[in-house]
Amino acid sequence: MSLYERSTIGTSTNQIVFNDTSSTPYFRVQSRAPQRRQLRDSDIPVPFENGIMDFETLTGQYTYIIQGTMYPANEADSDSGVAALRKLASLEVSQGDNLADDGYVPYVWKEASRYKLLFVKVLYVNVVDNVKQGLIKQFSLICKIKDPTIFGEELKTATTAQVDLSGTTGSFKYPVKYPEAYGASLYSTSNTAYNEGDIPVYPFAITVYGPCVNPKITNSRTGEYIELQGVTLSNSLNIATLTYDKDSIAVQVDGTNALARVTNTSTFFKLVPGGNLITLSGSSVSNGAYLTVQYRDAWPLS
Repeated sequence: MSLYERSTIGTSTNQIVFNDTSSTPYFRVQSRAPQRRQLRDSDIPVPFENGIMDFETLTGQYTYIIQGTMYPANEADSDSGVAALRKLASLEVSQGDNLADDGYVPYVWKEASRYKLLFVKVLYVNVVDNVKQGLIKQFSLICKIKDPTIFGEELKTATTAQVDLSGTTGSFKYPVKYPEAYGASLYSTSNTAYNEGDIPVYPFAITVYGPCVNPKITNSRTGEYIELQGVTLSNSLNIATLTYDKDSIAVQVDGTNALARVTNTSTFFKLVPGGNLITLSGSSVSNGAYLTVQYRDAWPLS
């Protein structure tokens, strides 16, 4: 990433723009990078023997530091710039960003003609006067990262076509071949979600629109699926929404908790790099039913 491309940090209520000469004060980033990461071993001691059972070594918390210079136009500009920097260490949830909680906010920059973001929590802000250059100040933002994943800023959406049964005359096509799977819908709808990143990523949200009974969402690329039992979406105003990541799972039907309706064989799947064919099926999928998958591309933080 270029240090001198325009970048931002913060929320809509308190956002600082870096490397934008039209902004006052002017903040210029001079370095930004992960400085330290914790490693977590999953090894298990061998009972009553020397040695360990060797499992994967995972990363834990990262420390990420952004350093730069602030060029204020006057004393008032300097005071407001310092206040904005210090406020970054006390920001609340960034509404609308699925991973921005507990004070984590998006840090956005341009790289290879596209915008990427990293969710960071600003722990400390250091501001030092440059005694030789008047109002000019050096600043450092010491941040914590709980998820070492770089996301595409664009929230992408894959929407399946609405089921259209207008050209059908019934559930059977003759000649009928037995055994016939009675009770299972012959109809489904699919679309492909393309993760243009390098690592698998959880969807931002999956939303199913009725009419549909016992909806089943399948990622054909991985063979994994999420299936709800005892759920009827009578029409397009009845929806099932699934939001999940490594920290939490939420399944709602018309705003009511429906996590207990998820079958034991379901897997809250990720979208792997490349194309992921996502299919909506169910016990019954009727005219107008469809689903949407919202997601971001993802890359590892090196």
